[in-house]
Amino acid sequence: MSSPQDRRQQLRSEIQSSISSLSQIESQLNWLTSSIAYIDSMSTSLPSRFEVLRKNGYAHKVSVEEQLKKLVENWNITRSSISFDIETLTSQLKSEISMLKSEGQLILNRINQPFFAEFAIRGEIILYNAKVNTFTSKAYSQINQVKKGLVKVREDIEKIEKIINDAEHAVNAVSSASFILQENEHPLLCVKAKKLEPGEKNEGRVIVTDQRLLYEVEKEVVLERKLFIATKTKTERKLDLEVPLGIIKNVQKGRVGLIAWEGVYIDLHPGQKYSAVVFDTKGDDTEKLIESVNYVLSGQADKDKVIVEAKIVEEVKAFFCIKCGAPLEVPTTRGIYEVSCKYCGTRNKIK
Repeated sequence: MSSPQDRRQQLRSEIQSSISSLSQIESQLNWLTSSIAYIDSMSTSLPSRFEVLRKNGYAHKVSVEEQLKKLVENWNITRSSISFDIETLTSQLKSEISMLKSEGQLILNRINQPFFAEFAIRGEIILYNAKVNTFTSKAYSQINQVKKGLVKVREDIEKIEKIINDAEHAVNAVSSASFILQENEHPLLCVKAKKLEPGEKNEGRVIVTDQRLLYEVEKEVVLERKLFIATKTKTERKLDLEVPLGIIKNVQKGRVGLIAWEGVYIDLHPGQKYSAVVFDTKGDDTEKLIESVNYVLSGQADKDKVIVEAKIVEEVKAFFCIKCGAPLEVPTTRGIYEVSCKYCGTRNKIK
């Protein structure tokens, strides 16, 4: 037979469980609000970051850029109604949650008193838990209704943010690399890896461009020590392997080593110095490396590069009116040799 103290604790647990359920609903509501803020922020920053990438030599993922453009356009159209629905629902549910939590706390306070009518408290708890269960069922139904469109938008934005993060990392990696890009060569990806073959096993980073796969060995060099502690270091990099993408036959994921570690196997066409390249990679880096190489081998990288370069040519160039000095927006279109100033009407020769 349980002691009075055990029964008291059981009553507390039942109330605390209901209060915890209410807190979980609050977390869901907070997620809705934070998602609005996140999508707002990304809708502004991601297009700008893509623009900077283009200026820094990133000439790929045109479909991702177009997808982002459509997402932002659709979000600008639907944001007001989604935000209004979320604000209304949040205000309503949080008010009810606050009252239910206060009611639960009052019951807890009575349970914690030295003397209480256990039978009466049990009756109150049954009614309280039933009320909370009814509320949570209704609340989740309403929240899920509002989340429908929002979840998909957030997931799509998060995927694009990861792609842009990887692109920025690749561009930055090339700027600190031990090699120089060739003419018309553009960075794609940079991931940490351990080279297993060919040659000596070592750790470093793989940089994929639309022309080559390059592997750099990385070594941390201590520049300054104090009491045997390294206080100043730098990373030295040395090009260890260079593989023209044109000699790659196929690339696939596989197991490396005796333990089920993930790795990337790159088979080369016959007649090369070595038949394959094998990297030990971790997590998402395995899929990213395979996807990047296949992106080039499929021809999609070249198609995207043509589109990006064409857009650069078509960009508006600014000139100034010879009479009033006002800026002239002049498209670099074949056959256009002069343009009229929209302020003073003067016709300005541009070729």
